[in-house]
Amino acid sequence: MDDKRLERIESKLDATNSHLSSIDVTLASQHESLKYHIKRTELLEAELKPIKKHVDMVAGAFKLIGLTAALGAAYAFLKSVI
Repeated sequence: MDDKRLERIESKLDATNSHLSSIDVTLASQHESLKYHIKRTELLEAELKPIKKHVDMVAGAFKLIGLTAALGAAYAFLKSVI
């Protein structure tokens, strides 16, 4: 191969290496950001657990109230019929 071809190949290899180095830096930065995001997500999920329990309890109370109202209405209907 002639020298010009070798120089072009070396130039392209250098550009590729430079680009790969840039990608490595970006990847490392994104990895740190991901660690921070995961930590925040875990903290928020821990804070959300008591709220979920409370919502489930309130939903159960509404179901009980609805059942009681339905039974009361059925009792009143049967009492008026008999």
